[in-house]
Amino acid sequence: MSAVRRPMPWAAYAAFWLGIGLFFSLAEWQHYVRGGGPHPWEPFLWEMSGSSTAGILAVAVYRLNDRLLARPRAVGVRIAAYLAGLVAFSLAHSALMYGMRYAVYALVGIAYDPGALRAVLGYESTKDVVTYILVLGLAMGWRAFLREQRQAAEVERLNAHLAQARLERLQEQVQPHFLFNTLNLVSSVMHEDVERADRILAELADLLRQSMSAARVAEHTLAQEMRWVEPFLSIMHQRFGDRLRARIAVSEAAGRCIVPTLLLMAPVENAVKHGVARSAAGAEVDVVAEVVDGQLRIDVVDTGDAPIEPQAGGTGLANARARLATLHGDAAGITLQREDGRTRVRVTLPARTQDAA
Repeated sequence: MSAVRRPMPWAAYAAFWLGIGLFFSLAEWQHYVRGGGPHPWEPFLWEMSGSSTAGILAVAVYRLNDRLLARPRAVGVRIAAYLAGLVAFSLAHSALMYGMRYAVYALVGIAYDPGALRAVLGYESTKDVVTYILVLGLAMGWRAFLREQRQAAEVERLNAHLAQARLERLQEQVQPHFLFNTLNLVSSVMHEDVERADRILAELADLLRQSMSAARVAEHTLAQEMRWVEPFLSIMHQRFGDRLRARIAVSEAAGRCIVPTLLLMAPVENAVKHGVARSAAGAEVDVVAEVVDGQLRIDVVDTGDAPIEPQAGGTGLANARARLATLHGDAAGITLQREDGRTRVRVTLPARTQDAA
């Protein structure tokens, strides 16, 4: 889009030229009064007619500059055009300015004689050169400002598209990973207890419907996220029996917060896989969420005795970290630590609700 079509601050523009006219009018008025001039309004007519017509013609100078810079042109062509613009500006300025003065003097019935045409044009052209150069400089500066604003807006738009595309790609990676791991669990049960495997498959079908529905959006509330976590833990309980003891404690404020879809998939799966499956006595798995100092803090804790692996959570947590970084940058993160016989995955992100989003 051409800079000419961008909104112009016309009120400020008019005030600028009015201010210039008043400044020179007051300066001229002091000299006029000290010289015994008979009509105190004359200095205001002289200077305001000059500034107002210059302001009108400045729009034409701006458009000329914009047209010349809109596409590549030879330097000589531009210089010739700018010089032609200067001549046209000076002639038009004198014609409009003196035409306005003649009209006002005629209305009040006072004769007006500005002098010989050659002298008038010579006097006014000197001032018009300075005015034209200043106007041209302002036109170039304003055009550069608009171009920079457009470029900044375009960069921001592209960054937003890239971030959204990256987020969608990361989210696509979640579904196959989840399905693969869950089907592996089902296959290990079906040879031991067919009825039990049938119940798990029914719950899995339910769970897949929910996860597919959730995958249509990038974010939802933590309460909606827990609708996936709870059935998943139920399936895992079918798999491990009393070896898995799960507890969920999500505060009301935390449940209203917005989180990336299926964010807790990797932490909860890891807790079951490393904490329960690798511990002979099983383990407790706690999912606790609360809002602390404007941050949503979600802890997934297991009491299993398996040590933390060098890859610190593997691909699943790496994916979750990347999704959080895409959405929130340094304001969100995931930590993994082992202390007092418990493995804790802590997810932190800004506590945003649907109303504030």
